[in-house]
Amino acid sequence: MADDHARWLADRLVEWEREGLLGADAARTLRERYPVAPRRNLATLVIGSLGGLCIGAGLIAVVASNWDDLPRWARLTVAFAPLAVTQAISARLLLRGSTTQPWMLEAAGLAQAAAVAAALVLVSQIYHLPGKWNEFALLWCVLVLPLAWVMRARGVAIAYLLGAAAWALGRAGDFGMNGVDTGAFDPRIVYPLLLAGLLPLWPGPTLRERPPESVGRVLAATALAGLIAVAAFDMHRAGQSDDTFAWPAMLTAAAVMLVPPGLAGGGDGLPGPAARTQWQAPQVGFGGIVLVAMALVATYRSPAPAFVASVGPALVRPWTRAVVVALVVLAVVALRQGRLAVLAVAALALVPPLLTLSPQGGGAGPAVSWEPANGFWLAVLAVAVVLIALEFGGREGEARLGGALVTILVMLRMADQDVPLVSKGIAFILLGCGFLAFNMLVSRRRAGGVAARPA
Repeated sequence: MADDHARWLADRLVEWEREGLLGADAARTLRERYPVAPRRNLATLVIGSLGGLCIGAGLIAVVASNWDDLPRWARLTVAFAPLAVTQAISARLLLRGSTTQPWMLEAAGLAQAAAVAAALVLVSQIYHLPGKWNEFALLWCVLVLPLAWVMRARGVAIAYLLGAAAWALGRAGDFGMNGVDTGAFDPRIVYPLLLAGLLPLWPGPTLRERPPESVGRVLAATALAGLIAVAAFDMHRAGQSDDTFAWPAMLTAAAVMLVPPGLAGGGDGLPGPAARTQWQAPQVGFGGIVLVAMALVATYRSPAPAFVASVGPALVRPWTRAVVVALVVLAVVALRQGRLAVLAVAALALVPPLLTLSPQGGGAGPAVSWEPANGFWLAVLAVAVVLIALEFGGREGEARLGGALVTILVMLRMADQDVPLVSKGIAFILLGCGFLAFNMLVSRRRAGGVAARPA
């Protein structure tokens, strides 16, 4: 049984014993059969991470203070000595097995990761090796990845994910004045491989485990940033400007958002009070924020045409087509799981290609004559209505998010209108009161629904 399920069972056993539904002997038997592994809480991660970072920083400071006085062989010795020491400490801790405290593994893992970085920097300085910072980040990720497997340290996994995303973002900017790629390695191939490098941790050796919540948030956020950077690199590689990856960025956010709950932490699908809604999964939160924010930006007249114009150049790119295929597959999975509210938000990524059918969007189809900004405005409004209707219809929707979207849309439209400031102020006050009243209605409805459930 996975750890999260075992913890859920342990919590329920206490309630069942108290309510007389289960005897003490039966409860003890179940606890012995399904033991709960110690949880690595936030304090463990912070203590281990801070200790490891302090050790690494101290090693670097000691080396730097005497660097100019050392011969080359001594410099190489100093460069690799911290790495050897931290590896020996890590091996000792691993051999101790279950007696090793989690914070010790965290500290040893991060100290070894810092020692790898120090060795790379020092060797490059000793031999005056050329290179760019993002190439250093890629090499560091490759060398540090085994630590995430062996040490099972959250700090190392988080550092690895941050390094991989930083490398992808750096590669997106590796284009000179003439649009020539000045870097090495194709992120369209390498970055997905870097993400796949952590698959031994997700879902884990039992194929049922899920990443810890803290690492899951970093995984979702860095994956979203890295994949958007890859989309930007793909458009830059084709000689396109920065404006042309608006639609690929929306597609990427929608695809990340539709990743099934649990694969990036959260949304574990457990029954009872321990269950989590689909909106608590980190990939849904981060992907939805980016997608909705971009759609709201496109409700303005100035940026909206760039969103629509990016469809043509992006649609011929292999990377964009691959993301579209992934998005279709994930949408089918989400539909089979009944995640209609998440699908409604993800559908915002379809607005730019649909608007290309209008004359203003650049197509020749018999579409309604409107500006692209109006199309985005109506699309966001439709998503808000669907979110409200789903919840009030008894499905898993998100009425509060829908109400917030309606409020933001009206505020944006009012702010853009040429009306007296007093009129705008009164309109905003009424809008705020209406939004608060709507939230009270939703809260009472949810509380009534919970109270109506049988015990």
